[in-house]
Amino acid sequence: MKSLPYQLLAFDFDGTLADTLPWFDTVLASVAQKYGFRNPAQDEKDQLRHRDVRQILSTLDIPFWKAPAILMEFRQRMQEASPDVHLFAGIEQTLAALKQAGYQIAVLSSNSEINVRRTLGCAAEYIDQYRCGSDLFGKASRLKTLYRQTGCTPDTCLLIGDEIRDIDAARESGCDAASVSWGYNHPDVLAAKEPQYLFGTPDDILAQLLPA
Repeated sequence: MKSLPYQLLAFDFDGTLADTLPWFDTVLASVAQKYGFRNPAQDEKDQLRHRDVRQILSTLDIPFWKAPAILMEFRQRMQEASPDVHLFAGIEQTLAALKQAGYQIAVLSSNSEINVRRTLGCAAEYIDQYRCGSDLFGKASRLKTLYRQTGCTPDTCLLIGDEIRDIDAARESGCDAASVSWGYNHPDVLAAKEPQYLFGTPDDILAQLLPA
């Protein structure tokens, strides 16, 4: 049997493990009104999927200094509302198979650990490390902390996410990047950034990362 290609798999949460975007859409208008930024129309939301975070902030007239408070607002509202948010189909089985194969698994998210654990439910048993509550561009530093605390080196880690900023964070921290096609940023935009993997389904994760 072949050895595993990595020791540590670090997963983003929103848009990668959990289908949280529909809920975020339900509160976007009220958050926009509270913080004074533009609430995009549906066709513009589709266009924003082709842009990175800095471009999105600029398009919605959000000053960079205001972004942490807005992010905190979304976290807090999700925590208080306890919305009926679910993992994407096949994710729980994928995490179980990866854990059984011998991977260390981490969740690296700008969402809160409370929200992440609640949504994971029983699947939380497959997670070894949580690094939650990061700011929009804080994942690279969280990854570096993970390396020190797990004893893994960057070349033995893979960050799996759904946004351009996940690819950027992986490269900044020195590890490989993987993108999923079912999350926020459009697959064509992610492919253009040339991550090591672009997964079309959770089964693709297993096909690529489990030994034959």
